[in-house]
Amino acid sequence: MRPSSPLPAFLRAILMAFVFAYAAPAAFAVVDDAHSTALETAIGEVKKGFKIRQEYWKGKITSGEQTMVKHQLFKGSDVWFWLATSTPKVKIEIEIYDDKGTKVAVEKKEVKDCTGIKLTAPKTGTYRIVFKMTGKEKAEIDWALVYGWK
Repeated sequence: MRPSSPLPAFLRAILMAFVFAYAAPAAFAVVDDAHSTALETAIGEVKKGFKIRQEYWKGKITSGEQTMVKHQLFKGSDVWFWLATSTPKVKIEIEIYDDKGTKVAVEKKEVKDCTGIKLTAPKTGTYRIVFKMTGKEKAEIDWALVYGWK
């Protein structure tokens, strides 16, 4: 009996391309430390019944500048937002405003590198989560904002 011949070169190339296509994403995965910090901070509220959304916002902000995220909320819903960074020694300021620009009463919790803010939406509408992070002058600060509801 004759031993089988090795795969032809073109089949080996296709096989290698297939293996690389599925292995590459894992090899180049990046950990989002700000997102991880926000999720870790949310654990206490998850134990109280809050469900964390898979979707989240992230970006970079220059120290001292303000940015905003808009989000639709429904009357009576309890919502927590957790804003975090992996940049050390950053002061986080966060507020929530309704569609008319009126600040909404909230509960806040501050933990190292993360601030949580909770509200019960007084009405259905688009709310603005406005925040500023201050660290070293002109430094670029990474951030992630996750949310959960009950």
